[in-house]
Amino acid sequence: MLAEWIDGGTVRSILDVWLPRFVAQGEQTREGELAGLWTLMHKIGRLVGRMHEVGVVHGDLTTSNLMLRPAATTEELSGSQSDPPDNSTLEGEVVLIDFGLTQQSLQEEDRAVDLYVLERAFGSTHPKTEGLFAEVLKGYGESYKGGKSTLKRLEEVRMRGRKKIMIG
Repeated sequence: MLAEWIDGGTVRSILDVWLPRFVAQGEQTREGELAGLWTLMHKIGRLVGRMHEVGVVHGDLTTSNLMLRPAATTEELSGSQSDPPDNSTLEGEVVLIDFGLTQQSLQEEDRAVDLYVLERAFGSTHPKTEGLFAEVLKGYGESYKGGKSTLKRLEEVRMRGRKKIMIG
């Protein structure tokens, strides 16, 4: 088992800082200081897509299980310690954590359910940001050949989820 310390913050904590600006400026804002938010969502989708491509299903995808490792600074590259990173930047590498429910699977259904869990967690934790999650799915669809068919299966999973909510 390999364990590694990940500098940075959870995507959830970073979004808690940035999303009020996003909601205030409107979902269509893709320029200026919020451009990095769209890039971050795209990176998340690509990361999940690469994980699914190699046959791994996380089982507990949430923004609390995604971390943003800040881009290396000059001080870090020279070996000196810098202050702990804050949530003011959206640049860096997205890293998945907490693989306690992970399983190997090549089934589209399992991948679609993984995405559905992320979508539901995203919607409940970060309301009024559906447009951002669409960018996650866009990045996912571009990340590997099977992405498009998994996204189609996601639609079926969503419909079952809505029916279950309606019926109880």
